[in-house]
Amino acid sequence: MGKILIATSTVMVLGISSLLIPTKAEAATKLLTWDLVDSGKHLDWGGSTKYQSNFNKGVSVWNAYKKGVIRKDVWNTIEDVTLSDYSKKDTTAAMTSPSGTIKYNKYNMDTLTTNEKNNVSIHELGHALRLAHNGTSDVMYYLVSTKVTLSINDKASYDAAYKKY
Repeated sequence: MGKILIATSTVMVLGISSLLIPTKAEAATKLLTWDLVDSGKHLDWGGSTKYQSNFNKGVSVWNAYKKGVIRKDVWNTIEDVTLSDYSKKDTTAAMTSPSGTIKYNKYNMDTLTTNEKNNVSIHELGHALRLAHNGTSDVMYYLVSTKVTLSINDKASYDAAYKKY
C-alpha cells in the first residue's frame, strides 16, 4: 500500500558505530477544518464552467479512489458545491470556498495545458473534500502542476478526511 523509505544511517556516539534499522515512512496527512461533503458522505455539484471536461476528469480521479462520493446534483439532492467562472488578472487559477463554490479564473486557466487544467480541477475538488496543501509530488501541492494522479499523501489525506464527514 505505502512506499517504504529505506534510509540507513551510521551514528557515531563516543567512538561506537551503530547502524539504525529502516522504518516505514508515514504519509503526510494534511487537512482543512472544513469540507463541502454532506452528512450522507456525498459532494453533489451543480452549476457550469468552461472547464467542465477538466472538472469531470477531477471527479473521475477522486471517484476512482472512493467510488460515488462526488456526484452531479439532481432534482432530489441538495447542491453542495456550485461551479462557475470569472476573469481577474491575478495569479489564481481557481478557488474553492467553504461557502460551497469552486470558481475557475479564465484569465489564467486559458493559458494552461490540458494536464494543468486537470490538475487544477483535481486540486480544487481535493479542497472541497477537506484536503489542505501538501508536498511537491502531490496533487494538493499549492502550485499548478501536471500531476493528475493521487499520491500516497493525497490518498492518506482523503482517507483521514473521509472519517470526519
